[in-house]
Amino acid sequence: MKKNTLLTPLNFIIMIIMLFSGSCEKTKQQAAGAVEQHEELVHEYAPPMSGITGLKDTSRIIKSEGKFFCYATAGGIKMTWTTSFETGQWKTGLEVFPVRPQWWSAYSPKNSAWAPDVVWNKEFSEYRMYYCVSTLGSSTSAIGLATNKTLDPEHPQYQWVDKGMVISSQEGVDTYNALDPCPVQQSNGEWFLAFGSHFGGIKLIKLNASGKWHQEDTAIYDLARKNTNFKSAIEAPAIYSGKKEGKSGYWLFVNWGSGNSVANGENATYEVKMGWSTAIQGPYLDKDGTTMNDGGGTVFLKNQQTFDWDKSTRIARGHVGILREEKLDGAFADWVSYSYWLKDPPERNGIRMGIQKLTRDEEGWPKAGAILRYGNK
Repeated sequence: MKKNTLLTPLNFIIMIIMLFSGSCEKTKQQAAGAVEQHEELVHEYAPPMSGITGLKDTSRIIKSEGKFFCYATAGGIKMTWTTSFETGQWKTGLEVFPVRPQWWSAYSPKNSAWAPDVVWNKEFSEYRMYYCVSTLGSSTSAIGLATNKTLDPEHPQYQWVDKGMVISSQEGVDTYNALDPCPVQQSNGEWFLAFGSHFGGIKLIKLNASGKWHQEDTAIYDLARKNTNFKSAIEAPAIYSGKKEGKSGYWLFVNWGSGNSVANGENATYEVKMGWSTAIQGPYLDKDGTTMNDGGGTVFLKNQQTFDWDKSTRIARGHVGILREEKLDGAFADWVSYSYWLKDPPERNGIRMGIQKLTRDEEGWPKAGAILRYGNK
């Protein structure tokens, strides 16, 4: 017997309900898409960073008292800070050393400090800033240490205390250059200091509890060099702990080439290379298995990159810092900061600070992703 295919009143009602439900679902999806698009547009056109030009050799970004701080080469160490990346507004703070320590004059006739980096020491409940003093083109240099209970100048305990020299080098005597310090802590609590610039390559020493060169373990470890020449363009080491293929270890980032400065401008050749080691003392290997101490290194930040978002071209990115578990854009956790030269800057000095997402490639190596949408144009 043939089945009746005519619409009954009940079937008609069911069909109308189904059509209405599908239309509602489609409307919901369209609305959700419109919201996502709107959120992207709001994010896309958020305020750019302001007030932070001239930041050469930037430190890592570090948080204190709910504010974010960054330090850079200039006089007694230049400081900038912000309460929120979403506002895009950065303020210039006090110099770390408004009065220069007397011992600087033996290494820097201009009494100017360079390339600071700062970390929190939980054991002593204090911030420790490492920096260097020298003269351009000389390996007569020194790395100093200063401490503070807070980075916020408005805090009643704010006071930088000079702790003197950590390590020094003498031109024609030492096979290293005491510049560009980067402190790093192992999981067992021990602290080390990576350093080096142009003369002799990148080195590592162990620190004691007070933050100075260890009195008993005085070994100087060789981490990286560009070539066998004593003077070659490699500098600004940065070591950060991490994991690769489930193993704990360390990532070493170094600058190759000439740095960003008003003199070099768009001709600066900096690029950042990296290597991986399961031991802080090395050897650090690149993707091809070549040790960084034999000229190896995988490119992390190439010399130039143009971004679609703001059409900016960033040249000679370097002096990287890693900031973890801080959702600067409200969503993404890990970031990498650096100083760079902006192509065709609106003013003569094109040195800026930049921030990009820190992601991983398919092989588990660090990768610099999209720029912070509140980033500097």
